[in-house]
Amino acid sequence: MQWIPDFVSSPTFWAMSVLWVFFIAGFILTILPIAPGNFIVLGGIVIHKLWVPCYSVSWEFIFIMLGLSLLAMAGDYALTYFGAKKFGATWRGGVGAIVGAIAAIFIPPQLLTLILGPLIGAIVFELVGGQEWRKAGRAGLGSFLGGIAATLAKVMLSAIMIIGFFFYN
Repeated sequence: MQWIPDFVSSPTFWAMSVLWVFFIAGFILTILPIAPGNFIVLGGIVIHKLWVPCYSVSWEFIFIMLGLSLLAMAGDYALTYFGAKKFGATWRGGVGAIVGAIAAIFIPPQLLTLILGPLIGAIVFELVGGQEWRKAGRAGLGSFLGGIAATLAKVMLSAIMIIGFFFYN
């Protein structure tokens, strides 16, 4: 007497189950600045490909998604930096935004500090560089808006990867 349905013993069922865990975790993590959410989604796709190769996407699709993920990671830092620059920051403000984003990873509560880290970093570095409060505040606002743009780009890429997996498969 078999009480477990046949599909549960299928490798495809388990590969898809693991893939969905990676998709959900990766998508949630793309919302956090600097977090590697896109690479977690990509990791799920690679595991699926290795587990059930005849039911998965091609390696070409995986390498295209790898390139886009690397671009998104670079864009995360670049948009934060250039957001600060667009609002009048000196090079110190741009670097401060990046340092603030990286430092925020280690300062609890992470969700709050990951949002405020680039803003505070840009402001502090501008003030140390001799800028007045008003200009430093604008640099911080620019880094914050650049970080929001980067997060939106990462979320869109993650959604494209997940949807693309099912359409390209």
